[in-house]
Amino acid sequence: MMRPLRHGTLFLACVILVETVLLAPCVLAAEDARQVTVCGIVADPNNLDVDPKLAQIQPQLSKLLPKHGFRLIEVKSKRVKGGQSVVCDLGGGYSAEALLVEPLDENGKVQLKCDLTLNAVSQFSTLVTTPANQLFFCDQKRGDGTHLLIAVGAR
Repeated sequence: MMRPLRHGTLFLACVILVETVLLAPCVLAAEDARQVTVCGIVADPNNLDVDPKLAQIQPQLSKLLPKHGFRLIEVKSKRVKGGQSVVCDLGGGYSAEALLVEPLDENGKVQLKCDLTLNAVSQFSTLVTTPANQLFFCDQKRGDGTHLLIAVGAR
């Protein structure tokens, strides 16, 4: 035998239904876009100075490439939706691009495609799956012994 609902219970059920129907699209829309950041960093084994702008991530950089100094080339950050990208001009014909592939995958992670080009010719391209609010570094060794690090992330 079914128990009749009390007015308070019926009201609560209606509130939950309204919240689900009206607010769910807002939550989905918010997850559809991310603040994507891409930056270029030169790591130099012959100059151990660290750019003050990199102080917050210096421990990560030093784990990645010990006994190197680090100089920030450029940073670009922009709120984008899936399929959109952020491009960072690194000078000398180099550019780095971070394409937001998946704002939130089934595992709760962000998928970004990182591309490095030199004079519009691809030098490398990789798919990065990372938690939000975490930088991922791609390393390209250069002919002069320095490294070009491309950092990508989304929040």
